[in-house]
Amino acid sequence: MWKKISFYLMVVVLLTSSLVLAGFISPRLIPANVFMEGVDISNLTFEEAEKKVKEEFVEIYFTSENYHCSFTPEEIGIKINYEESFKVFQNRNLRELIALNFEKTELYLQKSFDMAKMDQFLHILSEEINVPSQDATGEFINGEFVIIPEKAGKKVNTGLLKEMLTAQVLKKCYSIPIEKEEPKLKSKELEKLKPDTLLGEYTTKFVEIYNRTENIKLACQALKNTLILSGEIFSFNDTVGPRDAEKGYLNAMIISGGKFVPGLGGGVCQVSSTLYKAVLLADLEVIERHPHSLQIDYVPPGKDAAVSYGLKDFKFKNNTPGILLLDYEIKGNYLTIRIYGSSVSAQ
Repeated sequence: MWKKISFYLMVVVLLTSSLVLAGFISPRLIPANVFMEGVDISNLTFEEAEKKVKEEFVEIYFTSENYHCSFTPEEIGIKINYEESFKVFQNRNLRELIALNFEKTELYLQKSFDMAKMDQFLHILSEEINVPSQDATGEFINGEFVIIPEKAGKKVNTGLLKEMLTAQVLKKCYSIPIEKEEPKLKSKELEKLKPDTLLGEYTTKFVEIYNRTENIKLACQALKNTLILSGEIFSFNDTVGPRDAEKGYLNAMIISGGKFVPGLGGGVCQVSSTLYKAVLLADLEVIERHPHSLQIDYVPPGKDAAVSYGLKDFKFKNNTPGILLLDYEIKGNYLTIRIYGSSVSAQ
């Protein structure tokens, strides 16, 4: 029994000695058939191997059908600890080092993740690639409602890409996962429920002061051809947006603190109040409405709707089974707002 054990030990010693003498095993060299993240580092010194792997991952590439870019691991939020990665050889005994020479061994870099930075990277990438879908819409041309077809969009599947980046294997190039974004409203549905029936309209007269008139026109243009699906809640502030100089709004008289003072967007409340009266005539459900602190003369008392971006909004719900469309007309110093609905809504 002891003779057999001694014989096997002698074989191991002789084999190891032969391999060392032949150069297969060296404390300074990485064994053959060893790969780090797919990079062949066989028979290299630790310094050479680290340099080779670093060069491989100086930049990480991302590609989709029409988009190509590259970022450093640090920009993505990936920190690579090369020193720890190569310590894997320090704890291997002689027998394990011998075995590495005869079978392929795949090793992985030691990584840590800055998730806040990775989220920022994913946001930047999404902004470059994402294309929002466009709902089918329409407008009245020569008295006829004409449908403008929808367009599908696309967006980065950021959740899946994050999983790919934080997986065990680090890649030189990633294929960006893209999802198709379907529009909410398609031409077929719009054709079926097209808003070609007048449900309510109202006209108000305004004083022709240039700044005030321009503000009224800007707000009306933002409302034009707005479609409101059945059950949706319309928000004046969300639709018209901020009344600021960047959008072209001018100083005109507004009501603030119980008195008339100059302010950006003066005159927009006439648009919201005219719309409010049309909403009442169309028998739609009012969700939010605020009166002015002073009496105004372009609508009857109690029929106004004051709006202030971020403070006061005017909202109503499409409580009809069809689709609503907002339209307007300005003739001289008269503003008319019309609400159209589907024929099913008027029945």
